Amino acid sequence: MHPLHALQPQAVWQWFADICAIPHPTYQEAALAEMIVNRAKEKGLDVRQDEKGSVYIRKPAHGAGMAGKPGVILQGHIDMVAQKTPDSSHNFATDPIRPQIIDGWVHATQTTLGADNGIGAAMGLAVAFADDIEHPPLEVLLTLEEETGMGGARAMRGDWLQGRYLINLDTEEAGCVYVGCAGGRNADLSLPFETQAAEGQRFRIEVAGMHGGHSGIDIHRGYGNAIKVLADLLVRLPEESGWRLASIHSGELRNVIPSKAEAEIVLPAAFAATLAQLADTVRAETQNELGQFADSLTIQVAPAGQGGQAASHADSRRIADLLAVIPNGVLKWSEEFDGVVDTSNCLSVVHTSDGQFSASMLLRSLRERPKDDVCRLLGSLARLSGATLRADQDYTGWEPHMSSVLLKKTAEAFAAVRGEQPQIEVVHAGLECGLMQKHLPNTEMISFGPTIKGAHSPKEKVEISTVEECWRILLDLLQRID
Repeated sequence: MHPLHALQPQAVWQWFADICAIPHPTYQEAALAEMIVNRAKEKGLDVRQDEKGSVYIRKPAHGAGMAGKPGVILQGHIDMVAQKTPDSSHNFATDPIRPQIIDGWVHATQTTLGADNGIGAAMGLAVAFADDIEHPPLEVLLTLEEETGMGGARAMRGDWLQGRYLINLDTEEAGCVYVGCAGGRNADLSLPFETQAAEGQRFRIEVAGMHGGHSGIDIHRGYGNAIKVLADLLVRLPEESGWRLASIHSGELRNVIPSKAEAEIVLPAAFAATLAQLADTVRAETQNELGQFADSLTIQVAPAGQGGQAASHADSRRIADLLAVIPNGVLKWSEEFDGVVDTSNCLSVVHTSDGQFSASMLLRSLRERPKDDVCRLLGSLARLSGATLRADQDYTGWEPHMSSVLLKKTAEAFAAVRGEQPQIEVVHAGLECGLMQKHLPNTEMISFGPTIKGAHSPKEKVEISTVEECWRILLDLLQRID
């Protein structure tokens, strides 16, 4: 028996187990979407897919008096962030996620779990496939490519949807209702350099054991950034060493705070002790600054042969200086919402390949102007360093509407199930609601979900009791729609 099948609500956890069984990292969701479509057809549901592959399911109202009520859209995404521990052999393209239950939480085994947003998708599907749940006219929209630029939401067919209300099931704090979110923009810096034969000892530097996390909801938590730690070490190398950068690599996804970074450099063997001492110094200072979030931090320096191809010292210094000055983390706190980040930037991915250095970032802001401001700053840094800036994949934030009917009904459902009013929040992470407002301008939207910790990292886990609570709130809310 699958470990999740014994959990309640059973229909939700069975769907989540089925989702975990089919690999579905971003850009590889087709098999999962096909399974859902086939099962919907077998159930006799009206189902279709758009050009991107997002799944649309329509189901008539069920229950006395429900047919005349306004329609509801349940919405989530079915792609997941693919991250694993350094010692994991998991292949996200072929291997299922292996959930396990520990102390009231569902974890994966050395990988991300995909509760973001598989658990939300499972709730929507559980309602659509149920024969004993009363609900108004129902639509379920499951998008693809949310985690890398919200491709599914960009390509969605608003003319295929009829619901007056949309319930997004992609937030991660029980007891909260979200009514707004940050917008985002991708930014990429590229810097060409010439490689030349380098003399001296080659060393591999690895920063590892940092916390990682979600570049939106975790950006303010003080987890640290492995790329910035590595840059801190490189810029401290003495000028007289003439050190040269052979390679640098970190990260794969721009919406993940990097937990590991590595570089290879060439410098005279006489500076080997200096390098080792600097590594110890930077590690100690970082641990002192980050506290518990750097308890597992390691900075290892190991010989990696002799010489080889590397950038010039001047180009190496320019790359290190650029990494050191790129703004990272919280740039401004909101003046309207207490404790909410207004604007941030996450330096997520760096690579060198074929004489080209690249750095990828994700800018987020509750407002549009700050994204332009940060891009202008990055443009200035690019010009000063000889790099090129490209900014694209912009998406708008989701503007709060505090007087919406759906928010009022949702608050009533929370009070009925939890015995207290929900916290009304704005989240710094990107939700698809911002883009969907463009396609569905007359549709009211809210978002809620169970408690998920460590999203976008192998520490991801979802709290079992809050899944059941969230399910009860959803069912209660469907009864209140009028």
